[in-house]
This record gives sequence, structure tokens and C-alpha cells, in this order.
Amino acid sequence: MKADLHVHTNISDSNYSIEETIKMAKENEVTHLGIVDHDTIYGLKKAIALGEEYGVHVIPGIEISAFDFQKNKKVHILGFNFQLDAPNIRKICDDMIKRRHNNSLWQIERLVEHGYDITVKEVAEKAKDSTCFYKQHMMDVLIEKGYTDKIYSALYRQLFKGEGICARDIEYVDVFDAVKAIKADGGIAILAHPSQQDAYYLIDDLVKIGLDGIEIYHQDHTDEDYNRILAYRDKYNLILTGGSDYHGTYGSNVQIGDICMPNEYIEYIHNEIDEALDLTKDLVKKAGKSLKEALKNDIAINFKNSDHRDLVTKYDLEVERYLTNKIKEKYPEHSFITEENTSNSMKNEEFVWIIDLIDGTTNFIHFKKDFAISIALYRNETPLFGVVYDVMKDDMYVGISKQGAFLNGVRLDRLDQDTELKEAIVDISLNTIAIFKGHYDVDLAWLAKEIRGHRACGTASLAICKIATGEINVYMSAKLCIWDYAAAVILLRELGGYDSYIFEESLKKLHKNKITFIGASNPRIFNEIKSKIFHK
Repeated sequence: MKADLHVHTNISDSNYSIEETIKMAKENEVTHLGIVDHDTIYGLKKAIALGEEYGVHVIPGIEISAFDFQKNKKVHILGFNFQLDAPNIRKICDDMIKRRHNNSLWQIERLVEHGYDITVKEVAEKAKDSTCFYKQHMMDVLIEKGYTDKIYSALYRQLFKGEGICARDIEYVDVFDAVKAIKADGGIAILAHPSQQDAYYLIDDLVKIGLDGIEIYHQDHTDEDYNRILAYRDKYNLILTGGSDYHGTYGSNVQIGDICMPNEYIEYIHNEIDEALDLTKDLVKKAGKSLKEALKNDIAINFKNSDHRDLVTKYDLEVERYLTNKIKEKYPEHSFITEENTSNSMKNEEFVWIIDLIDGTTNFIHFKKDFAISIALYRNETPLFGVVYDVMKDDMYVGISKQGAFLNGVRLDRLDQDTELKEAIVDISLNTIAIFKGHYDVDLAWLAKEIRGHRACGTASLAICKIATGEINVYMSAKLCIWDYAAAVILLRELGGYDSYIFEESLKKLHKNKITFIGASNPRIFNEIKSKIFHK
């Protein structure tokens, strides 16, 4: 894969059309192309269709010309994969396009007043496919008239910078409103070229409102910038993107594909993951509906391995078949790990779906509530997304690696990192306490005095999700299987929570073994528990 996620067309301030741009990407072996015209979504549907024709995955995007009004600084925000009608983005950008166009008309008037041979008609010809007139269109006319030989020349600085006769800027949108609009339209928000606009200082605050990543690979970035951005990535678990910032002959000599984003992050930007997630959410809703119907009937109970505590019903098997068959229709080469083992094959170790058909079967049978369907998709043992569906409450928890965690479509806040063990509510079962004593010779009676309280909901995935929502602080279990936690831990990690297994192994081994699991709302609580377990 080769992804250039910062490319402009003549819809804004490049001089090449959408089709010409996509053809160049194809010729330069770019597989994923992010078209991010300034402050407009116009042309994206056409670009996606042309991309399919040429065999290039066009990722819909935008570059919003924003402003930090407290520091009086320009800041650019990239948005990707938002819904294509983008009502929130258009609301803040459409008027800005009008302001830029009106300002450009004023600049043309100033040029004429000062003796430059230029007309509105000539500029309009250069900008015939653009949403408005840009300075580049005016400079292109001046180049043809012999005033200069390139766009960003001394004449450009003389006219448009400092005290130049055309040096009047427009009112931009607030940078925080730009990020919020992208997120409200379901998109991914990225801070563009922070070095170019000295915008590093904004990252901490932008992350709090949903910033997903930073553009790392850009022609203006140095090794120092790379190291600085990598530190922010590690601090906040951010996506890294990159691109040529291509503007045709209106830009630098960097060509499409010369600068690309890291391949490891393409999955988080490209909409193939969104398609798989949309399919998953639709399937769990339908499966949940069938389970609600099943609760109207008497439920026959079977026992696994003659263990009266390990229950299974025919609905576990029916839901498993339904979900795996539907996913196989779309992704026939993918592998599955499921609780009931009917599809427990690892023929393709790249993409693996981990499914718990009814997490909390005892709750399902006895209480008819507090059970969940849990599905996660991993690639090369790295999580892509997880969905946990509380069937009776109709609550859908979604964790998307590098993009955040959501409850019923609403982004969840990062967890409090200062909570201590003495303030914690812990979910732990009598069975786990017994196993700790019998297998590890660890008496967990000390917990009663060290924590604020304990609960036991009986469903691993929902317990971990309760940490993510702040309802509890710790979940401990001495007998979890991978399908119990694979989806929920993605939410937990996205929100700053922490989890670990006493024995960590590969997916290939974990799907056969039960592990001792500890999940906590922050590393501080986790380390307090761990130290007490091994020193008591």
C-alpha cells in the first residue's frame, strides 16, 4: 500500500482536475489518495467514483483553514472519512468560502488600481473549477503577463504579505469548532503540518475534544518534528498521517506519492474498516432482536463438560452460525475464534474475528438481562475495532483503535488517571476469589478493606465496558477466554484504561486457554492491585 493523504485539486488551489490528479496518483503507484481541498467537500463523490474507475482508493477529506483566536495564529485541520453530506462541516466552511471569494475580488480591484494588467474575467478562467478565487489564480495571470516567473516569488510576498497592497486576510473558523464539526460528521480529525504553523501547543487541548491524530510526514517537517510528533502519538495513542501537500504547479516540486503516510495507520483512515464496523453493528442488532424473541420461550439448558456452572443454550449456537455465516459472505477469507468452537479455525492469521455469542449466559437464562453480544476484529494480532451490545438495554459500545470509544454513537471521555484504589469499585466474583486462593495461594480478603466497594455483574464484556464509562474502576477474573474480553478491552485502552493478563500469549494460543485478567481505569490502580497480589 502507498497512501498520500494530503492532495489538492482545482476545486480549491491546485491547477489539476480531480481526474488528472487521480491519474497521476495511479501512475505514481499510490493506492490510497486523500483529497483534501480547502474548506469544501465539493467534488468528493465524483472523486470516489473516478477512483474506483482508476483503481485508486479515494479517501474523502478536507483541509479546514482554522484559527486560534487566543494566540492569533492560523491552524489547519484535516478531516477524513466523514459522512459525505457533512452538514456540520458545511455549516462552518460555506460562509468562509464566500468571504475568501469576496476578499479575492477586493484584491483584484487593488491590483488594477495600482496599475497591474489583470481582470476578473482572466482570474475566473484560471479558477473556473474552483469554489472561489485564490491568490494562486491571480498570480497565474500575472505570470502570463510577465510580471514574475513563479507563484511564490518576491512579487507574491510584496503584494500579499506584510504591508502589501493586497495584504488583507479573511475571518477563519475557530480551530476547536473545526475539530468538533469533523467529529460531529463522523470523521477523523488530524492536525495538519504542526511545524509549518507552530501549532504543537494546541495538541493537548485538541485531544480533549476529539483530535484523532497528527500529520507527521510533510515536506516542512524535520527529524526534530518527527520525534516530537512521535512523543505525542505515544502520549495520546494518536493516528499518524502524511502526504505531499500537492498543489500542482501552484505548489512546490513535491509530487503525488513522494511523501506518504505510515502504512500501519491506513486501516484507521480507509473506509474498508468502516464497512466492516457498519456490518458488525447491523448484525449484532439483528442478532439481539432474535435473542429478545427467544426470551419469550422456555430455554433449554445444556452443560459444557458436565460443569453445572458452564451453561450453553441452542441460541448460543444459532447466533454463532448466523453471525459467522453473514460475515463469511462478506469476508470469505477471514478466520474466526468463537466460544462454541463451530468456526474455531485460524486458516487466515491476518484477519481474525473474535465473537462471543451470548456473554453472560447465566444472566440470559435466569434474569433475562445483563448479557451481551461481543465481536472484535483483529489484524495481525492488532485490534481494529470491538463492539459490545447490551441486548436488553439496547446499548452499543464501540471501540475503534486509534479513534476512540463510543456509547450509542456518543464519544466517551478519557478516564480519570488520578483515581486511587481506595476510591475504587471492583467487579470480582466468588469463583475468582476461590481460584486465586486455590491456584495461586493468594487470599483476596484484603480487598474488602482496601477498596470502596465491590459488585459482580456476571458478564465480562459489560464489566469492562463499565470501567470505560466510569461506573466501576476494576474488573478481575481468573477464568476469562479471549472472546470474553477481546472487544471490550479496545474501548478500555482507547480511554486510557489498563489491562493485563497473568499469562500473555499470541491469539493462536490464547483462543485455547483461559487467563487471569485484570482491567483497571488507570495504571495507578492496576499497579496497586498487582503489587498487593504478589506481596500479600
